[in-house]
Amino acid sequence: MAGADALYERASDLHRRGRPEEAIPLLQELLKEVPDDLAARYAHGICLTDTGRHAEAQVQFRRVLDGDPRHYQAAYRLGRLLQADGDAEGAAEAYLQVLRAAEQVLGVAEFRDTATRLKACRDALGATLPAPSRLPVGPPVTGRPVMPGPPTLRTQSESHRVAERGVLKVRVRLKARHLLSLLAKRFLIAVALTAAGILLAELGVGAGVRVFSLLPGLLALVYFLSSFVLLLVKPRTNGADFYEYGVDVKSGFVRRKVQFVWYYQIVESPTYVRTFGTYFTNTASLGLRYNEAGASSTVYVELPGFGTPAQVRETGRYVESRIFPERQVIRGPWT
Repeated sequence: MAGADALYERASDLHRRGRPEEAIPLLQELLKEVPDDLAARYAHGICLTDTGRHAEAQVQFRRVLDGDPRHYQAAYRLGRLLQADGDAEGAAEAYLQVLRAAEQVLGVAEFRDTATRLKACRDALGATLPAPSRLPVGPPVTGRPVMPGPPTLRTQSESHRVAERGVLKVRVRLKARHLLSLLAKRFLIAVALTAAGILLAELGVGAGVRVFSLLPGLLALVYFLSSFVLLLVKPRTNGADFYEYGVDVKSGFVRRKVQFVWYYQIVESPTYVRTFGTYFTNTASLGLRYNEAGASSTVYVELPGFGTPAQVRETGRYVESRIFPERQVIRGPWT
């Protein structure tokens, strides 16, 4: 059993680091040894979902529910996959099971955005579905405990009239090497203006004309040398802190700006951004489009060059995993 626990922990660590494709073989090996390990089977379904193998993931979630119909997280994941595939009836049944199980296990009548999704499925079917059969009495039997995950912002605001940022998950800062392409551009501008000034000086008449014609080149050189200040300061002042429920975006140098964006404000999946220059610096950026509080328009903010392309994709996957559970209208004092 100790070997199974070690495999599970290794797979969990790989998934947390955004490498679900490497976690899958470990979980498959674990399930060969312990086929009844529902927590490992659920984790297997999550990794299959994250790698786009949705049909296989559905099989795993169904097998988890066969072993424990009170596993509301597996029912929720299954409902999401079925809804994405256009199976409104199957998704509705899964969501009904989520609500029943969450009420029994958590003591709350809903889990994440299940009620909203159930209504959408019912509207698509144009019919009222019967409730699922009564679930067994008692706590879920999963081998390892079922962790419900952090409560949504809606749950926090309605229960405590306050929403916290949650635990800090990822802290990123602008990489200095990301600015090397900017330095290269400024250097070329300085060289071009200096060359143009020298050419004008050679064509000019008198010392005064020569000094005046070299002035653009001198200014361009100062402009280029000032870039080294950016190399020292911007990596310390530009970046982001990703929490459980939102991201704190820090930007600017002369004009400093710190903006906290709740994940429920983000209106679309994060944008992976890479330009020609970043291929030389091995960096990438992440773009977020969100609704400002009380505004109908959207705002775009970009977190520039805070890591390698793989690191940026991993962070983007984390943000995307938090967007959907939090995309709810906050009621009460937040409206």
